[in-house]
Amino acid sequence: MDENPHQKALEDYYHVNRSHLQWSFWSSLGALAIGLAVLVIGVIAIFRGSNSVAAQIATVSGVLTQFIGAGFFYLYSKNLKQLNVFSQQIVKLQDTLYAIGLVAHLPEPRRAPTFETIIATLITRNEPKTQMSPELVKAYSDAMKSRNAT
Repeated sequence: MDENPHQKALEDYYHVNRSHLQWSFWSSLGALAIGLAVLVIGVIAIFRGSNSVAAQIATVSGVLTQFIGAGFFYLYSKNLKQLNVFSQQIVKLQDTLYAIGLVAHLPEPRRAPTFETIIATLITRNEPKTQMSPELVKAYSDAMKSRNAT
């Protein structure tokens, strides 16, 4: 099957987000490592008897850098959750496009019922995850009854 340009754009977007996510992880880790090193240097300088302002500033800077690194990791975790949600959406889109593409290879008399089944499946995917309204349940039930009656 030919690749859909929209699907290609979504995959490209996914790869860009994934590379940004990797960059975010490594920058978070780097910030934490630098903060830890500065903090340890400041604490060592204080314990060696240096009560200089530089040692105190280094210690405070190390602690602040640790908080910045922790903030980076917090943002990283939020981005990771979003990437997982987006990834699931891509998989659902690919499944739908694949199913529709396969219907084209079926004999003509089987295409319409298969499309109806695909539509019913898409409706019951229930995105976003909320309860179906009673009106939608009744409409869906009536449609299934009329389909089975024919």
